[in-house]
Amino acid sequence: MVCSEDRGRETGRKRGQVGSTPRSNAPTILVCDDEDSLRELIRAVLGDGYAYLEARDGDEALEILASTLPDVVILDLMLPRTSGTEVLAAIRTDPRLAGLQVVVVSAWSHLEREALAAGADRFVPKPFEPDDLIAVVDELVRARAG
Repeated sequence: MVCSEDRGRETGRKRGQVGSTPRSNAPTILVCDDEDSLRELIRAVLGDGYAYLEARDGDEALEILASTLPDVVILDLMLPRTSGTEVLAAIRTDPRLAGLQVVVVSAWSHLEREALAAGADRFVPKPFEPDDLIAVVDELVRARAG
């Protein structure tokens, strides 16, 4: 993994340190994936310059979104209970959530067109290159802030 010292300087910790406390004004990322190891990997790749919310399935994601507006949602398509596709549809049809930045991260790369047509802002195939995910999330956070 290529480390960026910029975020480490912002928080006083090195990028990729999991479980650390982010800046109080850190952008919030909702990571929705049923695999614990993948949620952990995404946090490690993006580093501690962000605050993280996590959902193990689509229902948990929707529960979180009912009370919190993250800056970016990282969403797997294949989720238990409510699928990522259904979560994406709920986000895009809810006026309160419709403007959220959504990155679909999925092993089903043949569904990229469908995910983008359904309203995903970006699609990152699994397995992903860490730098690719970092670039996409950083771009969407800047777009949301700007």
